[in-house]
Amino acid sequence: MSQPDSDGLMAQEGLPSYREVVSGIAGLIGQPAFPRGDLAALRRMKPDAPSAPAFWRILTAKVPQPYRHGEDAERRWALIIHGMALMAPIHMASDPSIGRALSAIRLTELRLAKLLNARSIQFRAQVSRLARHLAAKGQPIDWRPLGQLILTESRDEGKAENIRMTIARDYFSAMAAQSK
Repeated sequence: MSQPDSDGLMAQEGLPSYREVVSGIAGLIGQPAFPRGDLAALRRMKPDAPSAPAFWRILTAKVPQPYRHGEDAERRWALIIHGMALMAPIHMASDPSIGRALSAIRLTELRLAKLLNARSIQFRAQVSRLARHLAAKGQPIDWRPLGQLILTESRDEGKAENIRMTIARDYFSAMAAQSK
């Protein structure tokens, strides 16, 4: 029997929530002892055609089989893992607001709009660009909401749209607070 995860995704009974899975992956990739060669391979990996052995080891060790069933799910997890690797070791923060993090680095409204309006292939490209930009600025984010967006994007447009609205709301609220 399935139960709603705190993300609104359907968690399988007896399995960790999606948020717990994403946190576990972040904890693994963020460890100082994580192999540098694996990190480099994950950074170079193309999420739409994941071939890095490190990806498959992480996927099979950290993501329960029901959550990674099928090529589409594997590609979505590849994008999450790739993005975390691009940002490692500064990739995870406890603040759940992606919008506030984007405001903190002064992401332009145009770049925010590109991220929020992108779908499918363009969305995946925007996530990779965002991860690189955040890494360059040294700004960590909580990957759990972004992971939820990646996992629901184009599969449950209602949930994905709610996440996009939360990102926009938090971004503009933070920008308004900074201008005061």
